[in-house]
Amino acid sequence: MNSEGSDQDTPKQEEHLTPTGRVILKSEGESVVLKQLIPEDAENYFRLVDSDRAHLSQLDDTTAAKYPTVESVRESIVQPTNPDKYRFGIWDGDTMVGSDNLTPVAENRAELGTWIAKKYVGNRYAGRARKLLVDFAFNQLHLDEVFCEITIGNGASRKSVERSGFNFTGEHDGKWTYTLKNPNK
Repeated sequence: MNSEGSDQDTPKQEEHLTPTGRVILKSEGESVVLKQLIPEDAENYFRLVDSDRAHLSQLDDTTAAKYPTVESVRESIVQPTNPDKYRFGIWDGDTMVGSDNLTPVAENRAELGTWIAKKYVGNRYAGRARKLLVDFAFNQLHLDEVFCEITIGNGASRKSVERSGFNFTGEHDGKWTYTLKNPNK
């Protein structure tokens, strides 16, 4: 990120595929890394969710309810309900700070969802991780568009998504919708 803190300027992104097939996304000079979730991440992910249950439930998020145990997290990684969904842990060094998901939908589009644990909010992790995932969506998956749905009233997420260049495209079912089109198409 540049010194002004813009979420728009991104150094060259690197994508790594580990021998196990795990996708790792990072940018030169950036401490935030996205690592595709693997079973070994279940304990870190569970601890983060468990420490943030009250915060998650007030945002109308179902994450806390879906993962009551470490084993439930591990099972969701091993046997995902949607095998087309890309699930990443957001890491800063050795610390998992949240998660980022990219869920393909019809018409060469995907929904992007980000969660940062309350104790890590304020470090622009969401925007920094979102840049990596948007770049992956457009330049590796060649998607036409990504969108985010934010619970109405979640002003912090709305501000973060807008700072990332997403455009407000509507409101439905208690959610604000923001869209970003692939500039290469």
